[in-house]
Amino acid sequence: MIVVLIRSILLYIVVLIALRIMGKGEIAEMNAFDLVITLLIAEVAAIPMENNNIPIINGIAAVTGLVAMQIIISYITLKNRKIRVFLSGKPSILIDKGKINYKELEKERITIDELLEQLRIDGYFKITDVQYAILETDGNLSILPSPSYVDVPSKKLNHLPLSLILDGKIIRHNVKLINKNIDWLLETLKSNHIESVEDVLICVIDENDRIFIQKKEK
Repeated sequence: MIVVLIRSILLYIVVLIALRIMGKGEIAEMNAFDLVITLLIAEVAAIPMENNNIPIINGIAAVTGLVAMQIIISYITLKNRKIRVFLSGKPSILIDKGKINYKELEKERITIDELLEQLRIDGYFKITDVQYAILETDGNLSILPSPSYVDVPSKKLNHLPLSLILDGKIIRHNVKLINKNIDWLLETLKSNHIESVEDVLICVIDENDRIFIQKKEK
């Protein structure tokens, strides 16, 4: 038991040193490559902990090799932008000039619901409040608000902004929440020269009952 304890402490110190050598930036802004290296370090360090028949030096050597590889790749990506883009990817513009970029959503395999949820988490309840939304390479969403964006509404809200149509599908529950029906929604679409619900990427009603509609690109 004492042997297991000592091995665990030694490997913990080795992994801690390895993460410190990798640098704060690698931990704070972890891309796919950094995540793989970190998971592998944890895995190769755990094997000697679980099996006393494996020399501890094997685990230390494996961790050292992974850290060395990470440092080399980081240096190469620092000097070569093409390799950096290949390994880390590049930012994706999900909302461009107040409109959802559906092609980028499909490319990143992000649903409209997930995008709206992240906007709400960041304090933006309406698409019209956002001028640009950029998905960074580390998975964070950077948002540039519209010039008309008001952080705190000046009056009481009638209701929260609600999605009525998402990707050609009517959200019937939300239509009921605003005391409207499907016929009203269809008439609203027609008044905006839209004949079919399937042509709508997103339809949102804001807190003041104003409608925002974005059609699908054909």
